[in-house]
Amino acid sequence: MILVVGATGHLGSEIVRRLRQRGEAVRGLVRTTSDPEKIAQLREAGAEVFTGNIRDRASLDGACKGVKTVISTVTIIATAQPGDSFQDTDAAGTISLIEAAKDAGVDHFIFVSFDHSRFPDTPLTDAKRAVEHHLKEGGIDYTILHPPLYMETWLGPHLFGDPNTGQVKIFGKGDGHVPYISLNDVAEVAVRATSLPSARNATIAFGGPEGISQNDAVRMFEEALGQPLTVTAIPEHALENQWMAATNPFEKTFAGLMLGAARLDQDPVPMEPDLAFEMATVREFANKTVHSTKGET
Repeated sequence: MILVVGATGHLGSEIVRRLRQRGEAVRGLVRTTSDPEKIAQLREAGAEVFTGNIRDRASLDGACKGVKTVISTVTIIATAQPGDSFQDTDAAGTISLIEAAKDAGVDHFIFVSFDHSRFPDTPLTDAKRAVEHHLKEGGIDYTILHPPLYMETWLGPHLFGDPNTGQVKIFGKGDGHVPYISLNDVAEVAVRATSLPSARNATIAFGGPEGISQNDAVRMFEEALGQPLTVTAIPEHALENQWMAATNPFEKTFAGLMLGAARLDQDPVPMEPDLAFEMATVREFANKTVHSTKGET
């Protein structure tokens, strides 16, 4: 049995789907407040649903019973509910999950994180760092995944914009290399890590198929649209001022992530041979995004 925590999120649900396709027995941890439609989708995929809360240790003990592997994608960055915080949910909650997994005899804990060393300090990076440190202290085999920026987030409607409106934005000058990756490919890495001996007790940094700049991404969307886009560039100094002045944990985190993206200049980290597969490119993502929003197939 594989327990997926964060199972109703975009990444978690895709991990569940891929595990079930491989014939794995899967249990998804959901909250009482989780979207009923997403819970129904888990059941339709053949997953067992367990209702609990990462801030409730007793429910975590129940969720981990009979489990051999835990995959945690938990973060409140886009799904915060009353009582959630980076400290109590992302950090303390995940650490409590690790302890529950240890006590239940779980063999392997996979934690989806990111390379926080490339971003300014924020409540989110603090939480990720704390969880990783706890995992490395021992007591359970672990895999820590460090994917780069997700296409769906950083080239999606909330941070990049809707290209069909003709308006998009970039962070900083937009000329540094970014190894964008599809969320689906992150899910595939997580699934493959469940069965690879080389993934045990390792921090795995990986990239998308190519390093391109934000400006390159804009050009790919323009080619998919067949027309130019109006680009708003948010200066790095403005993002830095926003990050330094922020006192709200969410504002601090979002500002830090955007500042990190503005400063990022990173080529893809090569995949190990036993993890490697063909990943989606930004050009493919741009074409799919433009055509789907136009209602084309």
